[in-house]
Amino acid sequence: MVEINSVLITGANRGIGLEFVRQFLTNTSVRTHIIIATYRSQESSSALLELAKSTTKVYTLKFDVNQFDTYDKFVIDVQSIVGDKGLTLLINNAGICVPFGDTLDDVTPEKFTSVFTTNATAPVILTKVLRPLLKQSARIHSDKNNGLSIARAAVINISSIAGSCAADIGPLFLYAYRESKAALNMSTISMAIELEKDGILVESLHPGVVDTDMTATHTLPKIDATTSVSKIIEVLLTLNGKNKEGFPSYDGKILPF
Repeated sequence: MVEINSVLITGANRGIGLEFVRQFLTNTSVRTHIIIATYRSQESSSALLELAKSTTKVYTLKFDVNQFDTYDKFVIDVQSIVGDKGLTLLINNAGICVPFGDTLDDVTPEKFTSVFTTNATAPVILTKVLRPLLKQSARIHSDKNNGLSIARAAVINISSIAGSCAADIGPLFLYAYRESKAALNMSTISMAIELEKDGILVESLHPGVVDTDMTATHTLPKIDATTSVSKIIEVLLTLNGKNKEGFPSYDGKILPF
């Protein structure tokens, strides 16, 4: 069993974010001591908030990744929870998507700005401000994990096969969404190189086409959030930073950038 001192999951009020919280509590392959779950509004987060009441391991923080002026306070809140052991695992899960029928005729500057801010900019800025806490975890756990791993210090960016420039996903245009995920993958490559010296693993990951509110209008075959996250955790346990050829999918396959 792998021990993870702390994990922070953004966008944890529903979908795979909420399922990450559930499975880090119950998955027998990992023992997680602290789970920090963020949400934007109480009205849409009843399941998460009820779950948090049932355990002392889950800490909920109201946080909007697009409100950059709140990041400094957010870091202080996270630090008060994780203490001197730092933050072990950051899962940048919060994301948005335009309707799946969007074509070139539907593109607007406003859609691009909104989608890029949430999907591409926020994960990078959040990683930047949490870097000291991640470095702290990497130093503390270097005696057990001299290489890169999610048990030492890691950033996992939830991406998508839609962000692969080489993968064939048919006539699914999604201009803003696809480009934002491609940009996230590029940032992941850069951060992986820069943060390796700090002992921090950085990877993008495709969760599959998961049956959530975000994909409600999608007609392609879907998997449920439970299956997706269960398989993702299996993949996370194998990551060591040595793969340079692409980014992993929930099923263990490596997708081209």
